[in-house]
Amino acid sequence: SKDVLGYKDYPGTGFLIDGTASYIESGDEYDMMKNKFSFLTRVLEITVDNAKQML
Repeated sequence: SKDVLGYKDYPGTGFLIDGTASYIESGDEYDMMKNKFSFLTRVLEITVDNAKQML
């Protein structure tokens, strides 16, 4: 995002994310997202183990 200050004060940065992902097809979190985005059939949930800011 250009809204985040990056390397040497340049706008924008990226992140390397390690983690585990799973699809949610029912439950409270799914219902909340389905109400916002009616076209959804499932939600991708990512549990982040490590996040590293890249240059």
